[in-house]
Amino acid sequence: MEKLKIYQIALDLTTQVYILIRTNKDLSRDFSLNDQIKRSSVSVVANIAEGYLRSKKQFKNYLSISSGSANETIALLQIIEKVYEIDTKKLQDSYKLLARQIGAFSRSIKL
Repeated sequence: MEKLKIYQIALDLTTQVYILIRTNKDLSRDFSLNDQIKRSSVSVVANIAEGYLRSKKQFKNYLSISSGSANETIALLQIIEKVYEIDTKKLQDSYKLLARQIGAFSRSIKL
């Protein structure tokens, strides 16, 4: 799975989410929001990993869940931007691109 580009990107973006939380004092105290965005970003990479060695049909399902988690992460980044006035646009764009890449990769898997 480590050789998959989408896995590597998802892992890097999860790291960026954790750094965002750690470097913003007010956000780091919002335990509910930072827990939710940590869980959604981890879900992106974890579902790619979990589905990797399963059947093609199951893997496509895990990729779908991963893409949904990427979209959830985007929504949470938008909330952070509005509530805490932290610029998250670059991270949002990266997750949007990743969601498209996951979708394209999933469509390339022939059942």
